[in-house]
This record gives sequence, structure tokens and C-alpha cells, in this order.
Amino acid sequence: MNTTRFACVLGIAIVASALHAQTITDEFETYPVGAFPAGDWSDITDRTVGSPTVSPTMTIIETFDAHGNPTRAVQTNQEPGTNGFYQNVSTATSSHRVTMDVRVDSMHSANAGWPVSVGYSRYLGQDDVNANPQGLIYVWTGRVWNLFIAPGGGRPAVDLRLNGPQLVLGHWYTVTLDVDVELGRFTAEVRDAATGVLRNSLVHNYAQWNPAIDSFNSITVFDGGNTSSPLQGQATIDNVVYTSSPTEPCIADFQPDGSLNFLDVSVYLTAFTNQDQSADLTNDGAWNFLDISAFLSAYNAGCP
Repeated sequence: MNTTRFACVLGIAIVASALHAQTITDEFETYPVGAFPAGDWSDITDRTVGSPTVSPTMTIIETFDAHGNPTRAVQTNQEPGTNGFYQNVSTATSSHRVTMDVRVDSMHSANAGWPVSVGYSRYLGQDDVNANPQGLIYVWTGRVWNLFIAPGGGRPAVDLRLNGPQLVLGHWYTVTLDVDVELGRFTAEVRDAATGVLRNSLVHNYAQWNPAIDSFNSITVFDGGNTSSPLQGQATIDNVVYTSSPTEPCIADFQPDGSLNFLDVSVYLTAFTNQDQSADLTNDGAWNFLDISAFLSAYNAGCP
């Protein structure tokens, strides 16, 4: 294979690898009681500012699921400040979907914080878990579910109550948050974990969303207890499932740098002349005007 062809194939391979969908599942059954969940989970203590660092801030407990069956789950500490965990996800995605069972075990009207939030954040270095951008479903005063969206770049956040009834302490709910990264469309749902019945929901399009700077790089669970209050909330998490959808490829970007110019045309024409598989854009085993037409259409359309 000549140098140009190799560079072309390598470039396509790099793009393809970045487009791989990601899946995370954890039922917390294999971890020892009293320990922090191992694997790819990280304690939120390294992402907090000005909060007590009682570590670990979440531990495995033995409890009962929504159907009354014995299970293991992970529970936040009933401590002031920020307690929780996170796991990194790829920013090269067109959508995020996370679902998990959530039980609020303790929540006091005098507690100015929130007992649990679940969703997405973005960390740049060792900054605060509350750094923007973030998109979270959280429990707030009055035992209601809210959707909080805070983009990057200093643009205004939105804080919206989900439609539906108040939550019941000690009851399991299945919480789901879908995000269309390109459109800034957030779909929040809270279902009864035992019956699957929809209790709370909200769909919101953030008008000033900018996918270039508003991407998320982690799924997060954390609380926000008032450090001056002796009364703290507590929550339990189980059955986490996260999936992403790959970003649609820009097939005309043969010199994979996210932009289209004469280099992409040159690399494609070389691949076409050499009858390289990557240049067969119609996938019919032939190299002809149909492939050239497909390339020109993609080139004129531009990259997302």
C-alpha cells in the first residue's frame, strides 16, 4: 500500500474508532458491602471545592429493590458538603442516555441543599463538580424533581420543575435523562421503578446551546448538602445504564481534521485513482462517477 493510501485508510480508521458507541452498566452486586464501587467509578471528593472530603462519599449497602428483593446498591454519605461519584464518557457522541434507580432516603425541609442529582457534567482539570456545562435531574425543596441545565461560556442556566407529583421518601424511582448533543434537547423522565408508570416528565430545548463548547465528559451522581446544617439528605442508587450514539461521520473529510479543503479533495482523488476501498462511497465494488458525485455532495454539504 502506498503512503497516500495508507494515510487515507489510517484517517478513516481513526474517525471510525472515535465514532464507537459507549455503554456502561452497573448493578453494584459484585462489590463488598461498605466499600466504594470499584472499576471505572471515581469518588466525587476530587471534584469538589470548599467541601469536607470525607472519603469515600458513597458506599455499597445491602438493601431491598423496588420489588422487595434483597439487593446491593450504592448510597451517599449523610455528611455535609458534596457526596457522590462519577464515570468518564466520550465527548465524541451525538446523544447521551443515562437511566438509574434512585431512592431518596432522607430529606429535611431545613436542608437548603439537595439530597441527589443525576445526569452529566464536564470537568476541566481539578475543578468543582458544579462547573459548567452540566445537565442534571435533581430533587429540590418540596420533594419535587427539577431539571437543571447550565451551558458553558457564561450563558444563563435554566432550572425547571418536572411535570407530575411529589416524590415519596424511601420509594424507588427510575430516572432517565436523554440529551441530543447537537440540538441541546433534554428529555427527562421519572418512572415508578416497580410498575414502570410515568410520574414526572419534561422536554426542553436550550435555545443558546452550542455543541462545540457544551459537551459532557462524565455521568455524575452527587448531592449538595448545606455545610452549616445538622440535617443532611441521603440517597441510594442502583441499576445504572448509560448508552451513547456515535456522531455521524463526515465522509468527505479524507484529511481528518474536522474541516474540508483542497487536501481532502487531493487525498480522495488519490484513493479513487488507486481504487482504494475507502473511495468506494456507494459500496458497490466499483469506482465511477457515482462515487465522485457522492463525494462532491458530501463536500458541498460540509461537516457538522
